[in-house]
Amino acid sequence: MNYQDMLAKQGAGSAHPGGFAATVEFLSHFPIRRGSRVLEVGCGTGRTACYLAGKGCDVTAVDIRPAMLEKARKRAEFERVQVHWVEGDACALPFAANQFDVVLLESVTVFVDPERALSEYHRVLRIGGCLHDREMMAVKRFPKKVAEAIRKLYGVKWVPNLEEWLALLRQADFREVGVWKPTAVPADLAMASDWAYPDPFLQMDEDLQRDPRFRYMLERNARIMTRYAEYLGYGVFLGTKR
Repeated sequence: MNYQDMLAKQGAGSAHPGGFAATVEFLSHFPIRRGSRVLEVGCGTGRTACYLAGKGCDVTAVDIRPAMLEKARKRAEFERVQVHWVEGDACALPFAANQFDVVLLESVTVFVDPERALSEYHRVLRIGGCLHDREMMAVKRFPKKVAEAIRKLYGVKWVPNLEEWLALLRQADFREVGVWKPTAVPADLAMASDWAYPDPFLQMDEDLQRDPRFRYMLERNARIMTRYAEYLGYGVFLGTKR
């Protein structure tokens, strides 16, 4: 079992830095207009996609894991919202160019090839469309043991720092690039402020607590976040297609 398998079995709705509270806060500062065509890449169990659909957006949500999409569809039925769910890869999005007003991600790009993925986000955006990408970043140089521990747990080859993220956006031809609210990572990462936003439709696999691999991954994640949180931060990286 890897980290992404753990999230799928857990049915996590907001397994990204800052949790769902951070999502709501960001969208209150950068509201997306009703009727906008929104693509969420790496939608997981669909909590953000359903939230946006409930606000009147025309939402398409893509994930590479069928198990995640199955739970996302059930969430949409539970919340009585319409979302177009698609199985696909962030680095090879199954959409024509110039389709969406907003491409939104929450801790996805760092897990794939950032250059290829950002190029794809840019391709599918319409002229004038916006990228909103919440990602983990390095806040100081990783010692070798920290880099190795993060690579082994998350499968991440590289965690860019703030300037490196901005350079990647510019390389993908985004304009007006910036970062909103760069923040230090708390020791419990995603769940730090989600007590105010409990997930009403958390879908855990029935065998979750009996699976020793899940407990091992959960404990390992908590241990690394506690031990190495000082090296990590996050923020929402912004760009526009011109």
